[in-house]
Amino acid sequence: MKKTKTSIKNYWNWRSKSFGCDIDKSAEVASGWEIILNDLVSGASGKRVLDVGTGTGQFALYLAGSGFVVTGIDLAENMIFHAKQNAGRHKLEIDFQTGDAERLEFENNSFDVVVSRNLLWTLSNPQKAIFEWRRVMKPGAILIVSDGVWMNYTWKRVHCMVLNLFKMMFADSGVISARFFLSYAGFCKSLPFYEGICFDEVSVLLQAACFNDIKSYDISSFGANPYGGSKQIKNKEPLFFIAHARR
Repeated sequence: MKKTKTSIKNYWNWRSKSFGCDIDKSAEVASGWEIILNDLVSGASGKRVLDVGTGTGQFALYLAGSGFVVTGIDLAENMIFHAKQNAGRHKLEIDFQTGDAERLEFENNSFDVVVSRNLLWTLSNPQKAIFEWRRVMKPGAILIVSDGVWMNYTWKRVHCMVLNLFKMMFADSGVISARFFLSYAGFCKSLPFYEGICFDEVSVLLQAACFNDIKSYDISSFGANPYGGSKQIKNKEPLFFIAHARR
């Protein structure tokens, strides 16, 4: 387990240099996420937020900009470095620190809101993580989780990878694909949701952790896929989801 987490951390430390922000995709994508987050946290009873797997701090920035007191954690210290830089550029005070999503170093009942984006798929024990998130939430606190079906079919498309790596070896996307493949190939089968996770699956995890009022947010407001590509957002088999619930 420790070796797996070290490998994951090493990949995302490397990936942090080119990870980017929502605004890099489009102003509409960034605005869409900010509007949705503010809508979902509007009923929070307090202002303390934990962003788990914060990456370069995008969700943390949106919420801090709306007046929340935000703590953001990530396993990769380089992600935290870039998150701090992003907060500095926006003149926002955010407590960014390294941390393990499956073993939080916070007291019980500490936060009014917990958010996490695109993290569950790369966790060895996502159920344990969700129990931990609930532990640090105050009674009635809001949980927001976004993830998706990313189709990370490492072992199912090895022959395609070899060909594509030669085609894209000098392109940034090719380098990222190659590094991702090499980093995850050895342990991807130990990650329950490596190929992706849907709302129904995360709903089961949340029910097991005794969350209440579990709902799926209507993502059609994005209009187009906020993660790029030509696929449009549809109600049937969405590429990603936004789940929200209460402790």
